[in-house]
Amino acid sequence: KGYDILLSSIALLPSNILSKTKLILIGDGEQLNNLKKLSISLGISQKIIFIEWIEIDSFKCIIANSDVFVHPARFDSYGGSILAMSLGVPVIGSYGSGAAVDRVNHGKNGFLYSSENSSELSKYIELVLSNKKLRMELGVKAHQKSLEWPTSRGVEILMNNMI
Repeated sequence: KGYDILLSSIALLPSNILSKTKLILIGDGEQLNNLKKLSISLGISQKIIFIEWIEIDSFKCIIANSDVFVHPARFDSYGGSILAMSLGVPVIGSYGSGAAVDRVNHGKNGFLYSSENSSELSKYIELVLSNKKLRMELGVKAHQKSLEWPTSRGVEILMNNMI
């Protein structure tokens, strides 16, 4: 999914940003143990909180209280970017994450990066975390963009693209 790239990008953050950063990864699966080991080998395990699957209301609460939502997928059709934007949280998504590609206007309501490029992702995370005014502006514009995508529009797209 790209969480290894996300962990590597966190390890690249300057110490003044890293010291104030916590990354919450939600979910489980076959890569969970590998990601935990990677966080240890990168020296950032104390900065990562691993949470198994949770109810949607808890998921929304965590996202709504976050400074940024990162969608690091190498390939993913939609994912949580839609939810984050609807909650007014800026999204940093890879060009492999469908919803982010569809809805993020690079530099206006979030950022897009090459899915294998941890230094590029780290640069955008640093930019968003170090600039509260930018973070707030991106969040407002992310929410505005989400309003352009009512459920009916999503259903129409799916129906028009079904085999």
